Amino acid sequence: MAPPVKSGPLEIYRAWNECLLAGDIPGAARLIDPDRWREKCLGLTDWLTDFEDALTHYVKNMVRPWDGLEMHEEEVVEGRDAVTIRFRVEATHTGEFLGVPATGRRVSFQAIRIVHVNDGKVTGQWAQLDLWGIHQQLSAPVPTLERTGW
Repeated sequence: MAPPVKSGPLEIYRAWNECLLAGDIPGAARLIDPDRWREKCLGLTDWLTDFEDALTHYVKNMVRPWDGLEMHEEEVVEGRDAVTIRFRVEATHTGEFLGVPATGRRVSFQAIRIVHVNDGKVTGQWAQLDLWGIHQQLSAPVPTLERTGW
């Protein structure tokens, strides 16, 4: 259960993201403003204004296809009403993503999130994953060992 957060955008974002990563959806929902929600995950969704709809897309694209998902912040810029995070994601591909069935491959990719915060609540985000990089890792031929004749 997420405790109330009364601090800047970065702390609010981190509390919200921790809930999402832990699967604590009620905790994440307590940290958002559903009346102001606006989200776009470039290449995966159009603008979404309903948190439940956005959550459905999150589960479809970032929960079901992956196992052992880890996010590592690499650069953070905090403003008065928003925080921008560039991060690296590592996960094992265990379900269909971008039309590619589960491969069992461990992949790593870059992503950027701009998360907006108003009155202590997350009001939405704009996110971009390196979809081309993910697709290349998932669809690359599996290396085979060749006989060398020795």
